Amino acid sequence: MNTIRRGLKRKEPGQDPEAEEYQAGLNQFQAAVRKRESIRLKLQINSAPGVMEKELRSKIDIEESVCKGTAKFITACKNEGNLLEATKNLLLSNLRVDMLKFELNKIRRGRGSPVVKQGNPSYAAVSLSDIRIPLLWRPRDHMQDTGDSRRFAIFCIARVGAQIYDTGLVHPVDRHSTDVAFPDVLLFSKMPPYFELKLEMYSFLLSDNSMVSTQAKIASRFSKANKSISKAVGKRIAMAMREANSEKEDVEKASKHKGPKFDLLGTATLRLDDSGEDVRSHELYMEEGENDHPRMPPLFGQFCARLAVMPYCREEPVLVGGLGVRGEGMEDWQEDCWVRLMDWKLSLWSGVEQYEQARSPSKTVRVEQETIIKDGEGDEGNVFTVENYGEGKVSFLCPTKESKVMWLAHLYQHACDQRRWRQAAQHKMEVLSPDMKPGLARSVGRTRSKLVLMYNETKI
Repeated sequence: MNTIRRGLKRKEPGQDPEAEEYQAGLNQFQAAVRKRESIRLKLQINSAPGVMEKELRSKIDIEESVCKGTAKFITACKNEGNLLEATKNLLLSNLRVDMLKFELNKIRRGRGSPVVKQGNPSYAAVSLSDIRIPLLWRPRDHMQDTGDSRRFAIFCIARVGAQIYDTGLVHPVDRHSTDVAFPDVLLFSKMPPYFELKLEMYSFLLSDNSMVSTQAKIASRFSKANKSISKAVGKRIAMAMREANSEKEDVEKASKHKGPKFDLLGTATLRLDDSGEDVRSHELYMEEGENDHPRMPPLFGQFCARLAVMPYCREEPVLVGGLGVRGEGMEDWQEDCWVRLMDWKLSLWSGVEQYEQARSPSKTVRVEQETIIKDGEGDEGNVFTVENYGEGKVSFLCPTKESKVMWLAHLYQHACDQRRWRQAAQHKMEVLSPDMKPGLARSVGRTRSKLVLMYNETKI
């Protein structure tokens, strides 16, 4: 009978269907907003400083209005779920306002928007997904279903510069949970090769029944002890306890309008070297002694996530135009060829019609960091050559000298980008979309066997 009761205890209580529908709709709306924001930022790559300054001022005004409205909502809100979501949004808006002001000051000082020139370094899209945080409960708490009865609400904030996004709020998290998984996909646009993605994890203690039971035991002991003490002493103890409880209620009432306060669990910094096609384990930095704090859930000190990087030059043409082509050993030029520079290679078509019909290129020439790119000789000085080890030299004839200068600048920069992007240039990674549903997203590392292997690699 006791075994059956323990089994029933371990079943998590079902949530309200209306609350689940509200949370699902909210997550879908936030995913659509993140996708729209990433597309808008991508289109602003070559914007003038004046346009960017105006855009930043407009965003600051919007975020400040959101902060004011959310603060008013928190004072009037009575529902716990809505209150937690509003407090999370207020924390996110305050961070955005601070970082937007910082970016605005950089532009005003002339350091935030470099001058657009030929051959600028390429940017990339960066997606963070499959975030999973393992928890470190004591064996008797998790297996025997006794002891620690704390319940938490947890979410994450990921930011790079002024791009700050949050995951959905996961609650309740208690000793029945072995880990906390976030199905959100966070997409960052216009990222340079030296980007640093900072991930922050926050939690809030929803309830602690173990503290309540301990207080009840102490109160019962006091009541038993009062029987053996004189009535006068008992009255004084009871009066002191009532005063302490009334003071505690006054403090709770005074702090209730401020809303719940989320505690920072830990931080992590992800860079280009941490990217890959698979889910990986990463270090989570925590302050000394924070893992034993009663207001925070116990953590391993590591977390799992998938960081994918896709340079724009892998899927978008860097430069396209008509050139004359002559291979090694050929005497005559093959004129009116259509050439496209993309994905660290030059693709050649016999004419623009073949390119527009999306036919396969007739020839490709690699453009990598080992490629030899030279300013060739011509009657009018409008020829350049591209040569790779083990392949013949290919000469290109430009219509004008200015066109040759433009091609050479982009070729040099494109070859240099391969060295900067490292594994992102060598292996193509799939960057997920924020509005992709969990069922349609890649299930990398979501099976039980892969998760067991992943957790076995973590350092405890």
